[in-house]
This record gives sequence, C-alpha cells and structure tokens, in this order.
Amino acid sequence: MNNFVKRLIAFSAGPIIGAGISFITIPLTTYFISPEEYGKASLFVLFQMLFATIIYLGLDQSYTREYNESDNKKVLLQNALIIPLLLSLFLFLLIAIFHKNVSLLLFKSEIYTIPVLLFGIMIIFMVTERFILLSVRMEEKALEYSILNILVKFVTLIGTLVIVYFVRRDFLTVIYSATLGQIIGDMFLIIKYRDLLNFRHYKPDFSLKKNMLKFGLPILVAASITSLLNSLDRIFLRTYSDFYQLGIYTATLRIVATLNIVQNSFTSFWVPTAYRWHQSGKDIKYFKIVSDGILFVMSMLFMFIVTFKDFIVTLLSSEYIDAKFIVAFLCLQPIMYTVSETTCLGIVFSRKSYMNIWISLLSIIPNIVLNILLTPIYGAIGTAIATAVSYFVFFWGRTYFSRRTGLKFNVIKHLVVFCLVFVVCFINLTKNNEVLYWNILLTLFIGAVQYKTIKNTIPFLVKKNIEK
Repeated sequence: MNNFVKRLIAFSAGPIIGAGISFITIPLTTYFISPEEYGKASLFVLFQMLFATIIYLGLDQSYTREYNESDNKKVLLQNALIIPLLLSLFLFLLIAIFHKNVSLLLFKSEIYTIPVLLFGIMIIFMVTERFILLSVRMEEKALEYSILNILVKFVTLIGTLVIVYFVRRDFLTVIYSATLGQIIGDMFLIIKYRDLLNFRHYKPDFSLKKNMLKFGLPILVAASITSLLNSLDRIFLRTYSDFYQLGIYTATLRIVATLNIVQNSFTSFWVPTAYRWHQSGKDIKYFKIVSDGILFVMSMLFMFIVTFKDFIVTLLSSEYIDAKFIVAFLCLQPIMYTVSETTCLGIVFSRKSYMNIWISLLSIIPNIVLNILLTPIYGAIGTAIATAVSYFVFFWGRTYFSRRTGLKFNVIKHLVVFCLVFVVCFINLTKNNEVLYWNILLTLFIGAVQYKTIKNTIPFLVKKNIEK
C-alpha cells in the first residue's frame, strides 16, 4: 500500500475513533435530555461557531495557502494567529460586560451568567486550537493529529458521564461537558506547542499580513455567508417552529456527524496533499482519481446510514423517533461539501478567493426561499429539504467557478450520483414498509454507476511502483 493511503488512514484514525466516542455520547445525552432541552443547547453551539468563523478573518485559510511557500513556519503562524487571538479576547470582554443581554439572546433568560462566560472563554480556546491543529496538519503529522482529535472527544464523554450522573440533566449538561472537553483538550495543546505561542521575540510582518488579509478577507465574507447558511436551518426552526422540532433536528445532526468525521478526516489530509501536488506539478488525472474515490466512499456511507436509519435512531431514545425522516436529507450536507473539496481546487490554486463569495450567495438564496416556504408547514422536514438543496447548489457553484480557472475534469458521474441520492431522500420520507427494499436496490444501482471508479482506484491503491 502506497504512502498516500497510509497517510490518509493515519489522518482518519483519530476522527473515526472520535466519532465512535461521540456516538456513545449521543444516546447518553438524548436519553436523559428531552428534545426541547437539547434544542436550547444547540443555540449555544450554533452562535459559538458563527462568532469563531468571523474572528478568523479568513487568516486560517491564508495560513494553509502560504505554508508551503514560507521559509519560517513559526513566523507565518504567529502573524496569522495574532489578530484573531486579540479579537477573541476583545469579544470575551464584551460578553463579560453584556452577559445578561447575551444570556437573553441564547436562552431567553438573563440568569445564565456562567454559561455565557464559558461561551466567551471557549472562543478564545477555539481560535488557539484552530491554528495549532492547522500547523500539525500542514506538517502532515497524521498520527499526532489523530491523537489530538481523540483527546477532546474523550474528555467530553467523561465530562458528560460525570455531569449527567452527579450534577444535572438539562441543556446545561451538554454545554458544560462540551466546554470541559474543549478547555482540557486545548490546554494540553497549548502546553505541548507552547513554543509556537511564544510571542516574546515576535516581530509583525506587515507585508505578510497584508497579503494574508488580501487572500483571507474574501474568504471571511464567503465563510460568514456559509456559516449563516449552516445556521439558517436552526434559526428558521426557532422562528417558525418550536424547541421540540429544533431538538429533533439537532439530534439528527449528531447522527450525521458520522459523515462529518469522514469529511474532516479527508479534508485534513487532502488540503496539504493537494497543495503539495499542485506545487510539484502533479497531473490532473490524480485529482480526478481522488474525487471519484471520495464520491464513491461518501455515497456508500450515505446509503449505509439511510438503510439502517431506524436502528440508528432508536439509540437516541423513543422521544426522537421523528429523526428518521430527515436523516437522509441532512446527510447530503457533509457529502456535498466533502466531494466539492476535490472539485474546487482551481479557486485556491489561482488565489481567486473572491469567487467563494459568489458561491456562498448562490447557495444561501435557495436556502432562505425554501425555508420560508417549507419550515412553517413541515417543520424539521422542510428545513432539512432546504439545507440539502442549498448544498447541492454549493457543490455546483464550487465546481463551476473552479472550472473557470482552468482546473477541470469530468463530473457527470458526480451529478448522476447526487440525483440518485436525492431520490433516496424523498423515498425515505415515507412510512412505506418497502422503503428498505428500495434502499438496497438503489445502493446497488449507485454502486453500478461508479463501477469504473472501483476498477480504476484499486490499482492506484495497491500498485507498488506507482508513478511518484
């Protein structure tokens, strides 16, 4: 087995084991916490991710883009980190001053001061963690990256067990356990990589900062719109529905996190590899092999989850049984995103990061329109459909603009597979007893469409004398 696959497996080990730990944590929390309480906790996580995305200013993406072309990696990291870190500290100060207002926004009550302060503290840790893990990832330290991912998930599981059994059983259980896992895991990171965070001899490179901001700010705009796209589902549910529907939807997202783990594993491995391949002038056929391969893996994982969704949903508890009707649609988000990571490379290679703004705008329009039309009537089902459609537009937009830069290969197979998985999604909205047979039949059909992928990929994986 060649080095390519070995590194992919090493990068995937941590997120996959982390997914297993998370999978234990999900039924543990949903068994003791009602959908309504779970819905409240989801808003905490939602706003946390929104603020973190904005604070990065796109400098995290600039850091990965400049990494292979920089002679001093530590100077590059510190110049990329310093602005987001200062912004996160300033945000914490604002949250501490206006904690009652923030508590009212998140929980419809002014009394939750401690969770609100933890909200601000976690953002500081998240910013630090983001850049440290990017450094580990870009150095392609696969095993180390995996271990660090496992650590945070394991501490979160232990925290959940302790809080559920000895402290309380409401939405604060989720918040406190997630906060505990984040802070303890990140403290380990900070201690281990303290040299990277030693600013004693730091000298700002304003020319470097200018170049990174020039590349990163358009990504910030695009990322902010994309974060809004990822958040509108829960915002519309909170506006047009109730905490029960929000809780069902959020719990289903936790099931879909299985695919998110694959997404994160692949992206962590693929980004530095793709940059290195581009710099060395690798033939485009290798990029296509990877794209076809990840399409096959993601589509088969999708069919596995959808086929066994009834069993998977029972792990949540009987209160969350309605999750089985939307799990298929929500699976499309990580599938479309992961596959698009292989078809959008022309945008980053050409440094035309402004194209991401157009992609995000194109994606958010159908999301808003469909949520307005469907969420008031169908609740979580309508929101799930809106999310799935908007991510298909997201995939198409990234692929289209990348092809305009000159980096393009045939994606007809991708479009055929995505059309088939949409058919699967709508079939699984019904309560028909024949749904299982349809799922098995369509699994075989989707596999048959990708027969050439299997035929072409296997020699690539096992051939020992592969072209370097």
